[in-house]
Amino acid sequence: MGFTFAIPNDMTLIVIEEPSENRDRKIKTALFHLDRSKLIESSPYFQRMFTPRWERTENHNPTLRGDTIKAMEVMLGSIHGVDIKPESVSVADVWYTIRACNRYLLDPKKLMNWFARWIKYIHEKQPEMWKDWDVNRQLLFPCLFFDHATAFQHISKRLVYTTPGHITEMAPTDSPSFEPMHMPAIVMQQLTAARGRLRTILQRSLFEDVNVMIDHARCDCAAQNIFSYMRELHRIGVKPLDSDIHKNCVLDILNRLANFDEDKMADRDPWVPTCEACSHSWKRLVGHAQRHVQNYFDGLCLDCMKNQPNENSEYWAFGTPRYEYDGTCRISHGEPTWYFSFMGRRDRSQCRMQPE
Repeated sequence: MGFTFAIPNDMTLIVIEEPSENRDRKIKTALFHLDRSKLIESSPYFQRMFTPRWERTENHNPTLRGDTIKAMEVMLGSIHGVDIKPESVSVADVWYTIRACNRYLLDPKKLMNWFARWIKYIHEKQPEMWKDWDVNRQLLFPCLFFDHATAFQHISKRLVYTTPGHITEMAPTDSPSFEPMHMPAIVMQQLTAARGRLRTILQRSLFEDVNVMIDHARCDCAAQNIFSYMRELHRIGVKPLDSDIHKNCVLDILNRLANFDEDKMADRDPWVPTCEACSHSWKRLVGHAQRHVQNYFDGLCLDCMKNQPNENSEYWAFGTPRYEYDGTCRISHGEPTWYFSFMGRRDRSQCRMQPE
């Protein structure tokens, strides 16, 4: 198997793929015909590897082991400006490419354009894969590594809304080489925190009026109205007393709320009159809660994650109102995304004592 990435070329790099890195469980070999100067310019690893050795053994063809051929094809092709077709690259290949970049000290920025084309292909040509929950868990780390703000926002939002339990990442295979490759723990914590916030808002929105009615209603119809409302929520599978809101993913709960039917609440006893305080629309209340939660969180923002505040940052200016949270970001988002994208410590007092 051979690849020519430079014409003319002045070196051949031999890549040997170990049996443990492919499904065939066979040793595979590929020859890459390259421009030595581009390799040296791209990475300090190749600079140290090739320059002195090349001076001593001009005809020597260096050999690299422990990488997959596809990952090296993507990495070396990007160095030489050769476009690798995205349909030939799997999610596992992307992870192997990240490993190769780390091993050979290649700046991820050199592959950002390639990764953007690959993500676009997955989004447009593989929609079932793009929406798959496990694939989203596998794509979170590559989007962070290659600094793809739009895809990272989309995937982090989807995980927050579609994960029923604790949000976790996932490697595409059980290869031991992927074990050191992880999302920062605080990022996963913030995703889980955002998910918890959505559930809190949902529960508060659904039952805030109920609490007000219990506290202030003095009519005979209040109890019947509250019971009818709770029974309808129970019918569609939103059972707060059974902690269903905490057992299911947020998206499932929102989809169930779309089935709320206020007409079914009309089965109350006819002798119970309805006063003005109890005659408001429960359907409108449920719809408002559904829309509020659905539009609350926009996903994490890579730019906000990078711009960590210092002690004197405007982040800690609690008394100063903010009207824009994405002015310097590549994506559009609101306050919740800005808040949960903060990856530093929050144990700051609003009234910090200044040193004397």
